[in-house]
Amino acid sequence: MKQQISSLAIALAISLTASAKPASAQVVSQAKTSAGPALTTFGSETILAWSGISSESANGQTIHKVGYKLYDGAWQPQQIMPYTTINTTAAPTLATGEGEGDGFEHPYLAWRQDDGLIHFAIWDNTTQTFSTDDPTVCDGTACETPTSPALAGNDTGIFAAWTTSSGTVQYASRIGAAWTIYSVPVPGVTTKVAPALTSYNNELYLATVTADNTIQVEHTHLPLSSSGGSWTQLNSPAATTTVAPALGQGFIGSVPWKAGTELFMAWNTGSTIDFAWWDGIDWISWPPPLPIPPGPLENYSPALNDYSEGSCAATYSFNVAYTLGGTDASQIEWTPVNEVLYEAPSCPKF
Repeated sequence: MKQQISSLAIALAISLTASAKPASAQVVSQAKTSAGPALTTFGSETILAWSGISSESANGQTIHKVGYKLYDGAWQPQQIMPYTTINTTAAPTLATGEGEGDGFEHPYLAWRQDDGLIHFAIWDNTTQTFSTDDPTVCDGTACETPTSPALAGNDTGIFAAWTTSSGTVQYASRIGAAWTIYSVPVPGVTTKVAPALTSYNNELYLATVTADNTIQVEHTHLPLSSSGGSWTQLNSPAATTTVAPALGQGFIGSVPWKAGTELFMAWNTGSTIDFAWWDGIDWISWPPPLPIPPGPLENYSPALNDYSEGSCAATYSFNVAYTLGGTDASQIEWTPVNEVLYEAPSCPKF
């Protein structure tokens, strides 16, 4: 199941060289976290979000700051959402999509606040910051979650999913600047941890961790009907984990501008981040070129993103972020697991 990347002209002769941006794993400065990171792609830029390492008690819970940074060839200074008015008890989540009905895609940030509800913010491209008016996705018992929410987006809307106190997974969509909450949970799904969500090829994919620590995957066609999705269970990957996996798109091989992208999953085994891609029937194990990570790892959820930038000479990068352990505990590392530079023969040579 391939999704074509918006194209560059492909000539018969091509030149490939290793990209130098980023050349290797990067520990992201200032980004220390108490949970897993979140990633989204906005154009050719990457946004990273996290829950802060410092904490205090509020409403009988441990709360953290919500931080984020923009990567546009270099990591920009961290931004912190107004604290304690905005706080989180778990990892935040990110996605980019057209949820405002204005014809433009926007990054969205969501988190579980100490009131048990999912709060969200929308990116302001003028100020390069997230909004701080602090609305909620919805109110009421069905909208409460004990864990991190999940977001996904495409050019038709933004989608959210969350685990309820009873272990079911509720979901919602934001189209035309309004949330629709679907009253019936995803059928046949129960979990104690946060879900993972992504959109790919006009399908919405949901991954959850079962009671025996395997991963269950459901999908439904987009757009959703007024009553929600028609969910179908897919084959499960050969994986076990105790924390939410990550879903996203990435690429295999060295010609992504021609071959397109694949639906990927990544999960934390407790000591490594493992990967698989969906071939339309099964999840195919995919070993990255280097061990991920090269050292100790915290048992938190990873995050995925990919981007391309440039025209004549274009960089394609498929990345994973995770929380380090050991002497680097709480630090976030952002690592390219596949990266290619395409240079068209017609590019000027200097």
